[in-house]
Amino acid sequence: MKGLLYKNFRINFLSVIAVVVVTLLCCVSEIITVTLISKDGIDDETFPELVMISASLYYCVFLFASMTMGFVFQADESKVCSAFNMSVPQGGRGHIKSKYLYILIVYSIVLFMALLTDAISFGILKGRYTSAPFILFMFFYRLFLSAVEVPFIIRFGSIKGTNIKGLVVLGVSFLMLIYFMFGDISWLIGSDDVFASFTDWLKSGKVLIPILMFPFFTIGAYWLSCQISIRVFRKGAENYEQ
Repeated sequence: MKGLLYKNFRINFLSVIAVVVVTLLCCVSEIITVTLISKDGIDDETFPELVMISASLYYCVFLFASMTMGFVFQADESKVCSAFNMSVPQGGRGHIKSKYLYILIVYSIVLFMALLTDAISFGILKGRYTSAPFILFMFFYRLFLSAVEVPFIIRFGSIKGTNIKGLVVLGVSFLMLIYFMFGDISWLIGSDDVFASFTDWLKSGKVLIPILMFPFFTIGAYWLSCQISIRVFRKGAENYEQ
């Protein structure tokens, strides 16, 4: 397993470096932004601005990391590489597990850097605000999308698998749109302060259980996704070009 994992990092060395560099740049931007805002003082007007900037930066780092994940599969999308991967002692099972472990490690690197940045920002802001809940949510959200995407990549190739993930994101966005059109959004309509209303809604407990259960659901989905990918790997390899 160590050899297979090393192969993934060696082949995708530039991708990993790019993820680290982009994450580092966004983290530095977050610290600079927090420092500048804290100097002017945080009030009801600057606080929503701080939250939006922080959320945007942390969203970007996880988004960029997810954009590089397809490269870890492209190098093995041939019958020759698939035959070699099935011939090693770990076989196809070890090959697939190493891919899932690689994805988990890369996202964990981003998570560690983001949480470290948030801890520094938390100190600069003297405990006024932390992005840790949002960062953890983005980590599990991206891990869940990978759980959906990878089996399709293994079975149909990286291009089709990525398209499937796009459809999933589009479907989730559509469901959210339906909720905002026909669901109970009385907490938002007619509010003078939309940001405060949204924050109060999150604290009301109505979404507390789904939020708390989401990490456990994601871990289960990621494990199940790995098992499915192992089963469809041989069938997918038959469709690869020479």
